[in-house]
Amino acid sequence: MNPGFLGLPWAVWGVAALALAAVWVVVWPADRAAGATGLRFLLLRWSHAAVWLLLAASFFVRGMGAEGPANVIALAALAVYLAFLGAIVTAG
Repeated sequence: MNPGFLGLPWAVWGVAALALAAVWVVVWPADRAAGATGLRFLLLRWSHAAVWLLLAASFFVRGMGAEGPANVIALAALAVYLAFLGAIVTAG
């Protein structure tokens, strides 16, 4: 079995990431999204929660021993997070 990170199993990290995703579904930069439309609004509203969902998926997949797919999912999380940062920096 894969020991995980910092001595905690990957499933624990996955559950923590799911909890953070739930938080970011409720807490989001509504003030920055006030005038946003289209893709920018979508990124501001949902992408931060999606990042944590992707990280949770990566943790669970890694816990099953599939490091290659887990790395791909983690890189997808990074791409979504960079898109979120781009949207929040350029939002009025």
